[in-house]
Amino acid sequence: MKYTLLILAMLAGSLLHAQVLINYQPAINGQTLDGLSLAQIVNTGGEVAGAFKITVKDGNNAGVVSILIPSLTVHPGVNTLNKGVMRSASIRFGESAAAALLSQSGRFPEGEYEYCFELSVPDVKPSMPPLIYENCFQQALQPATPLLLIDPYNGAEICNVRPAFSWQPPMPFVNSMRYRLVVVPKGDNETPEAAIANNRPVINKGELRQQHINYPVTSPDLVKDQEYAWQVTVYSGSTLISSSEIWTFRIQCDDTLDTLQGGSFRELTVEGNKNFYIVTDGIVRFAFTNYYNNSQLQYEIVDLANPENSLKKLPRVQMHAGHNKAEIKPTGLISGKQYLLKIKNADKQELIMRFIYQDN
Repeated sequence: MKYTLLILAMLAGSLLHAQVLINYQPAINGQTLDGLSLAQIVNTGGEVAGAFKITVKDGNNAGVVSILIPSLTVHPGVNTLNKGVMRSASIRFGESAAAALLSQSGRFPEGEYEYCFELSVPDVKPSMPPLIYENCFQQALQPATPLLLIDPYNGAEICNVRPAFSWQPPMPFVNSMRYRLVVVPKGDNETPEAAIANNRPVINKGELRQQHINYPVTSPDLVKDQEYAWQVTVYSGSTLISSSEIWTFRIQCDDTLDTLQGGSFRELTVEGNKNFYIVTDGIVRFAFTNYYNNSQLQYEIVDLANPENSLKKLPRVQMHAGHNKAEIKPTGLISGKQYLLKIKNADKQELIMRFIYQDN
């Protein structure tokens, strides 16, 4: 009878341990170091205790981080790692490039990762090896918001042979991030990707802290009728965080390019004219049609090199029903910069005009 009871006890112990399962959602929680603590340990058997280890490796099987909780009690049901348990954990960062960024920012950079969670339960007999319960998860991480190009917009035809460039950083933002801008000529039958990979850059500027750059003084003027490809990459130290799409633009100047002076008005349209128009006397003249009642015009002028900044204290413009012509002299225009004037009509359409301000 004792022999039978011993066998039953051993079987019960095996069934108890075999019912421990670890769940984790790397797509949701695998972006940050703190998110590693959101694993769930499901135990449908009796209470067990042991060491709990979390290991993360990158796509090259290099260690990123290892977290060891020396003693963890797993109760029946669903268990989580509370703050008290995590305070007792030891954290060791690996030697990979991703580990360096993770230790600085608390976030995993873009890439492929393997997340492994292991519970090691000592056997009742000290001479026997511990029982190991492990679950691993694979996940390719993308930045929460990608690195986005802003201007020159994709497919733009511009006349400025020394344009400014602007982009939107990926989020979450890390203070150590630095940008590199690459601009290359593109052949008519060449893909933008091939142009970036193979052609000699006319601009290759790194260690940029801001999300915009005026045309570098040391770079040559761009060539009329030439198409260009451009891309921005962002780094933290030697670690690539993200790369933007590759956009193209062409230097396409109209030989009869209008100059907004001497009473010439430009008609605002939904898409705007492809060319930039030159303002030389500080007075911006534009025309538009208002199909509704008289009211004050709502409009703004933004610097295309830094679209978040708009000119302040713009003159008031009273519009009437029908065709309107407006003359404004905004303060704060800087010679050589590109601007975008935009208004919204009652149909909630945005009418725009691009212009370059140049001092006489």
